[in-house]
Amino acid sequence: MASVPSSLSNSLGFSRTTVWLVVAVVAVLVCGPLVVLAVSALTPAGLLPFEARGLTLDNLVGVVANPDLGRLLANTALYAAGSMALGTTMALVLAWLTERTDMPGAVVVRTVFFAWMAVPPAVLGFGWILLINPGNGVLNVWSRALLGAEPFTIYSMWALIVTTSFSVTPTAYVMIAGLFRNMDPQLEDAGLIHGARSRTVARVITLPLLAPGLLSVGIYMLIAVVQAFELPLIVGLTARIPVLSTRIFLLSSPDAGVPNYGLAASFGLVLLVLAAVLMWGYFRIVGAGEKYRVVGARGFRARRIWLGRWRVPAGLGAGCLLVVMAMPVLILVWTSFLPFYQTPGPQALAQLTLANYRELLTSEAVRRAALNTGLLVLSSSTLVVLLAGLVAWISVRGRGPLARAADVLSFAPAAIPPVVMAVAILLLYLRTPLYGTMAVLVIGHVTIYLAFGTRSLSGALVQLNRDLTDAALVCGANGPTMLRRIVVPLLRPQLVNAWLWVLAHSARDLTIPIMLMTANTMVVSSVLWTMWDIPNLPGAAALATLLVVVLVVVVVPVQLVLSRRSASAP
Repeated sequence: MASVPSSLSNSLGFSRTTVWLVVAVVAVLVCGPLVVLAVSALTPAGLLPFEARGLTLDNLVGVVANPDLGRLLANTALYAAGSMALGTTMALVLAWLTERTDMPGAVVVRTVFFAWMAVPPAVLGFGWILLINPGNGVLNVWSRALLGAEPFTIYSMWALIVTTSFSVTPTAYVMIAGLFRNMDPQLEDAGLIHGARSRTVARVITLPLLAPGLLSVGIYMLIAVVQAFELPLIVGLTARIPVLSTRIFLLSSPDAGVPNYGLAASFGLVLLVLAAVLMWGYFRIVGAGEKYRVVGARGFRARRIWLGRWRVPAGLGAGCLLVVMAMPVLILVWTSFLPFYQTPGPQALAQLTLANYRELLTSEAVRRAALNTGLLVLSSSTLVVLLAGLVAWISVRGRGPLARAADVLSFAPAAIPPVVMAVAILLLYLRTPLYGTMAVLVIGHVTIYLAFGTRSLSGALVQLNRDLTDAALVCGANGPTMLRRIVVPLLRPQLVNAWLWVLAHSARDLTIPIMLMTANTMVVSSVLWTMWDIPNLPGAAALATLLVVVLVVVVVPVQLVLSRRSASAP
């Protein structure tokens, strides 16, 4: 790599050594596991990476010749496309109702969807099983009593798609609602003034202007579902609906027999290529969408459409959707107060107890898992923000190939499915002293969440006037002092938001903990999976309830305050 230009370190306030060190750390975090993954795919069966004297294409040939590959790709494509389409459609309708109409309860919808992003997908999966499991699912029991039939089943492709769509709808809603808020309504107003109906304005003006943004949201959701692991694991395995992510998990962590790391790495490369292609399409769409940008000054305010007689039905429809989305959590809360799983009814009311919560709070294993979780989420969120802040500063304020390399490397994990990264980290650290320690889990979360931290902080740094930081450097301040005294105070809301986002996602993540799980590295999510698998349904329900309550109480109030401050800022 070319030498670092002197202007780079001078404009940044850091020495060349510091800049190189930051880029090297990111390169090791991102490239190290990927190199090991590639080597593993070329390693003969039964050997670990770098053990063999020669390499082989047997694993890659085995993937291509695998008779199940077509089914895996078809299942993955159908699952991802169906979940994305349904979730994005629901989000679009709700975003339009809350942002552009006089629907009652819009504030409640926004608040609930914002809070819902703190609910772990695994918790939703467990709840849906209790709701529509054949035979003893609550909705099936009630339906059998009323109609004499059981119309629901959790173990089907369409049930997997619907439950996943409910999981991705809140994120899609937040993104699409932002599109509505940032779009200057002058063109829509002009159409209405010239006599066009609201329906015509929406079809001819609004949708074409939103199309690039909606397409980018759809591609982003598609990437997220392709990389999804928790719901395909919880529901898909029992339903015998294999997708790429669960196949990789089963090959690297089989219930019986020896792990086939070579074949797991090969399937991981297939999933990696698929995610990378989707990510490339996402950036192409986002880039092309710049010419459709019609954001005016911050003072504009969109005209709301009067729904008239449809106002109350629209509010009731949105409320019903919120109730359906909340049902998995509600049934888990109900189950957490019972000695064993029972459907709601008068007989079960007499058996309500706090015994499950007392048992959790006095359990040594749960206490140790809680401490491990605290260590994991605090370390991961803090390290991500520190490293992402440095990388964002170098990539935004720096010049030359090294600054560009820092930007590209930091965003590369966005195209790497977490299950693939987990396998790669497992293989990289398997024979090192770090394996079996919390440090490996921290490294995994720092790597997969670095992309989000860098993107969010880079966007904030772009809006920061260079004169403020340049003045500090000219006056003799060094880089750390300038960041501490000027940049951090100005970017405190973005830093806190990124820290909380990583903390919440680190606490709810199941992929890294279950793939790297040992007796010493159990966290709340892996204990939750173990309790459900035993099965100890009331205990798992109680632990899931506590996890959701803690995440909502810790994350949501702070983010709501930050959102209100941002919205009221001049």
